[in-house]
Amino acid sequence: MEKLLMHSKRRLKKGLVICLILAAYATRGVGADLDLKAIFREGTPSSPFINVVYRYADAMLQNGRDTYGPQKSGLFLSAFDRETLAPLTIQPPAPAGIRQENRPGPADGPLVGGNPQLDQNLLRLLYFLKEMSGQERYAQAADDELKWFLKNTQSPETGLLPWGEHLCWNVMSDEVACGLAEPLHEFARPWMLWGRCFELAPEESKRFALGLWNSHIADHNSGAFNPHADFYKGPAETSPESPRQAGFYIRTWAEAYAHTKDNTFLKAIGVLLTRLDAKCTSKTEQTKPEDTPQNACDILSLAIDCDGAARKVPPHTSGGHRTRLARFAESQDEIFCSLPHELASKRGFLMRCVPAAVKTDDLYTPLWDPKYGGNTTARVAMMCVSRYENTGNVKYRDLIIAAADAYMDSLPDDDIDAWPMTFGQAVSLELAAFRATARREYYTRAFKLGEIAVEKFFANTPLPRASLKTNHYESTTGADTLVLALAELHLTVLHITAVRSPANTIDR
Repeated sequence: MEKLLMHSKRRLKKGLVICLILAAYATRGVGADLDLKAIFREGTPSSPFINVVYRYADAMLQNGRDTYGPQKSGLFLSAFDRETLAPLTIQPPAPAGIRQENRPGPADGPLVGGNPQLDQNLLRLLYFLKEMSGQERYAQAADDELKWFLKNTQSPETGLLPWGEHLCWNVMSDEVACGLAEPLHEFARPWMLWGRCFELAPEESKRFALGLWNSHIADHNSGAFNPHADFYKGPAETSPESPRQAGFYIRTWAEAYAHTKDNTFLKAIGVLLTRLDAKCTSKTEQTKPEDTPQNACDILSLAIDCDGAARKVPPHTSGGHRTRLARFAESQDEIFCSLPHELASKRGFLMRCVPAAVKTDDLYTPLWDPKYGGNTTARVAMMCVSRYENTGNVKYRDLIIAAADAYMDSLPDDDIDAWPMTFGQAVSLELAAFRATARREYYTRAFKLGEIAVEKFFANTPLPRASLKTNHYESTTGADTLVLALAELHLTVLHITAVRSPANTIDR
């Protein structure tokens, strides 16, 4: 590592030259027209991470796409044999923190599913690599996946798509697959590629957004909703509501309104926001066991999506949607930042709003341990990065720095089956702290974590293992998040700050 760091220092002068070139373009007001291909071709030095990034992307383009079954869809498989670069013929043991029914494949067969939500950072990376390399094939592969998926897999009854937490597309039999007895639709993470989807398949994208309104919202007056909906039948009975899922719906509807100007989406936002406003705008102190404490991480995720949605709706509507969304996001910020997080002691972020008398260690985020339905400290910290970079709220900056400090001398214990996602988020967290403070130790730690991640997850194959204790590729655990972090680290190694890789903040 010391040699690599010394080599990086020797490249500082050349990296600064690149920065000056980029800055000159920016000051001329033509930043949107930067020719990244030319800039990166003109003597830009390499980094120890970019080859890993390209090998991963190239392997997925060459070996990781659906050329099987009756329909050669071009979808990326979400699980793979790392040694043969071929589809799995079995269901290997699940990584820690992953339920069998949430894996990309049928319940009783091999993991041969394609799930774009699980591969979203891969798609975002491919669009970025097109800009870096000038090679259209990267973006074309991403476009091909999105267009085929939207136009060929949508439920004719509900408009929902076979993706997310439980559903996928079986690339061998060309049909919807689910690990549950019933085909339930539920988001696995927010979907940040709606802009491209509406360009490639506008009618199908609109129909999906309407499907959320008609299939997940059980009562269009009260806004009562179910995080689960039957892929074919639509509305299910109401169940415990998830503010996190509600944020995903609101963001989708805001994007749909921006592209279609259909007032149905404004109505949907208003109805659900009214319901959330009544439930999520005060920090309650529960005192009885039957009380359900608020999930602090859901609060933060909801703030991110409401703020993002506010930027997509017009400033003046009869329902005052932009103002309501922005104010609601601020109320969630206030609740989250007021909680007694304990990052200095490495207990982590407080995960639930509970009275001080009942706080225990299991209410705090672990640094590395991936528990089902939980969050690591790095994952929550990257949500804080999103809020800080979008609001400038210094309370979030302080949380980012405290979380980055917690990872400065920490690695997973031998008994922890850590994920590539967590390593990727830890790398991006240290880089965010470096940007916020200009303190080199955060960059040095990001570099070291990147080296460790490459060694532990990639070895001599282009695809990372699903976890430290498994040996197959499975994007459920965030392989794409790790590779996106390595792309971000590559730019930082070259001291290029005028160009950013896609924000590594969507895992929540």
